[in-house]
Amino acid sequence: MRNMMMASALALAAMTGGALAQDAGNTMPPQIEVQGQGEVAVAPDMAVISLGVMHRAPQAQDAVKAVNENMDAILQRLTEQGIESSDVQTSQLTVYADQNMQPRDMNNGETADKPVEFVATSMLNVRVRDLDALGGLIDLVLQDGANQMSGLRFDVQSPEPLEAQARERAVQDAMEQAAQLAAAAGVELGPVRRITAYNNGGRPKMMEMARSDSGAPVASGEVTIDAQVSVIFDIAQ
Repeated sequence: MRNMMMASALALAAMTGGALAQDAGNTMPPQIEVQGQGEVAVAPDMAVISLGVMHRAPQAQDAVKAVNENMDAILQRLTEQGIESSDVQTSQLTVYADQNMQPRDMNNGETADKPVEFVATSMLNVRVRDLDALGGLIDLVLQDGANQMSGLRFDVQSPEPLEAQARERAVQDAMEQAAQLAAAAGVELGPVRRITAYNNGGRPKMMEMARSDSGAPVASGEVTIDAQVSVIFDIAQ
């Protein structure tokens, strides 16, 4: 009986020792984690402009009719200027009744309702791929009745190669940071264990005002494509 108990104890010790050795083998090495950033700045080759028409009238159909007439002229103008139909999209079409209050009469303190007016609005998002023509195009659609302009954004038509370049720069930045930290700590940098990429897209940087050959002044500048990565390195043992 005693021999059996000793044998069982030795077997348990062997199993425990093997498990501990296995856990020790799975222990993660010390690591360094850094955040790398990269960016690529280029001149834009496309603009996206939001423009439209708004009219007021006592009758809803009159307001809509006036908007439609101007919008037809604007769409025809865009076609004449070489804008493809795939680069034009209606983004808003609304009609609502607007009944505002008259200013308060200082003598009797009373207010009166204004007659109801109907407001019709139609908006377009237009991609302009010829930036040299942008200023003149804006002037032309204003002549055709556009009286709403809510945004102008510069972009690039093929961002994928720029995004790849920005990611490469972000990884290089992370590697340089990790090497500097390892040297400062007196350790040797090991292999990369994990890389996580975050693509922040592009943002316009407005640099200066410039007038196109004809038409409204437009802002020249550059579009910056950003990328961010998180990289985890092992510390060599």
